[in-house]
Amino acid sequence: MVKAQQWLDEMFPSLASKEKVKRLCIRLNEGTDKIEQTNYEFFNTKLEGELDLNEFKHLEDLAIWGNGIGTLHPITDLKINLCSKLKKLHIDCTNVSELNLRSNQETTSLTIDGCVNLLKIEGLEVLLNLQNLKLWNKNSRLEIPFGKDNWKQGLQELNRKKIHSIEEKVNKNEQILKELANMVLPNIAFDLGKLKQEIARLKLNELSPQARKKQSELEQQINDAKNKIESIPNTIIDLLLDTQKQIIGENNKNDSLVQAQLTGQLKAYQSILEKNLSKQELQALLDKKAELTQLKEQIDKLQTEIQQNE
Repeated sequence: MVKAQQWLDEMFPSLASKEKVKRLCIRLNEGTDKIEQTNYEFFNTKLEGELDLNEFKHLEDLAIWGNGIGTLHPITDLKINLCSKLKKLHIDCTNVSELNLRSNQETTSLTIDGCVNLLKIEGLEVLLNLQNLKLWNKNSRLEIPFGKDNWKQGLQELNRKKIHSIEEKVNKNEQILKELANMVLPNIAFDLGKLKQEIARLKLNELSPQARKKQSELEQQINDAKNKIESIPNTIIDLLLDTQKQIIGENNKNDSLVQAQLTGQLKAYQSILEKNLSKQELQALLDKKAELTQLKEQIDKLQTEIQQNE
């Protein structure tokens, strides 16, 4: 017997080898392994503990077999929440106690047989594409949100209730919006676009004076800092603050390479300026620049929203 994750990493050592798998079958009983392109079937494989298949992004068909209820497969935890393409799942005589299928909404076939210790299956109610469901009827402890025999009706009823609940929330939110619109734009027929525009305008009126104040404070801090610099060009401070602006800016937030380059530049400028300015003074400058940059981004978004709803 081997740890499930250790075995998995030995059989599929790279991410690419995991991502090409579409069908995976792990059996406890004797037999000859079968490997054909994207299909893998392993026999005489006894795994224990957690089996994490979340890197198998293209997995469509998964089966785990024990050897009767007297010889359960010792896998105790199965992680498949990132296997969004999984369509067929068959778990037979395996020692899992819980299954979470909330993210496996493409599943069309689910078979659970002989899992004597399985107590809970989460997410059955969201499997809208489910066409075939077989649950072992001898496990009276298993909790599911509907009856095993009339599961299609149960699933439809759960979805009907969910839709009804969503409709109620939509109606309630619409009423709240109408009341809010009447407060902001009295005597004007409800118009969501106009409401968003007016709220954005009110917020803009609040933030604009703040931005002007912070701009003035930053300019004063910059002048004070430049007056303390002797042998270093004043432009180093401008470069420092411009780099800080780029680091915070929306365009570069998701680019780790650019972020690393900009951070390196920032540290280099700080190192030069520390000959005449304290770390506290430099940090105060950077903090004020960050506050102003974020405030201006908010203002830009509000102005765009106002223009879009005109």
